[in-house]
Amino acid sequence: MDKTDPLADFFAADAAPANDRAFRTRVMERVARRRLRIELVLRLVAGCLLVLGLALVSPVLQSLADMLGQEMSMPLQVIAMAGGIAFLGHAWLSRTINLPRLRPF
Repeated sequence: MDKTDPLADFFAADAAPANDRAFRTRVMERVARRRLRIELVLRLVAGCLLVLGLALVSPVLQSLADMLGQEMSMPLQVIAMAGGIAFLGHAWLSRTINLPRLRPF
């Protein structure tokens, strides 16, 4: 009894498909657009949460500044700005860079 492999017959019946660079480019573009949209939405949500957090904390900071008096309000603002800049710098330096895996050929 002769057993033939149906997959071998299928692949032997036709030549290998050609490399379609235009199709690959369109697919890579769609994937990049989807990743961009997802990243933009995540950054928008993070920004909204940050603004909400600052809005919730600002009355406490204002009462703290009033309690410390007028002479401490300027250093408190400088410390708050320095903390914010340090936080943004840390977020910028510790971000992961996701490079696309491009195979143009």
